[in-house]
Amino acid sequence: MKPLVLVCLSASAVLACGAVLRPAMAAPFCLTSQVLQPQCIYYDAQLCARDAAQQKNAVCSANPAEMPLSANVGQYCVVTSARSSNCTYADRQTCARAATEQRGTCVIAPTRQSVGAPDPYSAQNGF
Repeated sequence: MKPLVLVCLSASAVLACGAVLRPAMAAPFCLTSQVLQPQCIYYDAQLCARDAAQQKNAVCSANPAEMPLSANVGQYCVVTSARSSNCTYADRQTCARAATEQRGTCVIAPTRQSVGAPDPYSAQNGF
């Protein structure tokens, strides 16, 4: 009986050590608003988008630590639960429509391209 207990304890110790050694993965989607800290607890893009729609002034965003988005020509990105992204949308309405069709969410692109002529009085766009 004693060897069985040792085997069980050894097996549980290995499982516990394996759980400790594995890096903790955060959720790829965050619910953000001006009032709350980002809540990065969503693994499903649709659920995050639905909860954001129920909150006042909240949006679902991609967690940059878990799912970095690559810059592209668009102002908005469609991101899916499969962690695919397409950052080619110029306006939020088109992005939101595509996100609904793809069962994802529409997020602001990480580095949005400026629209129009540079502002000569801006510190970043002036000469």
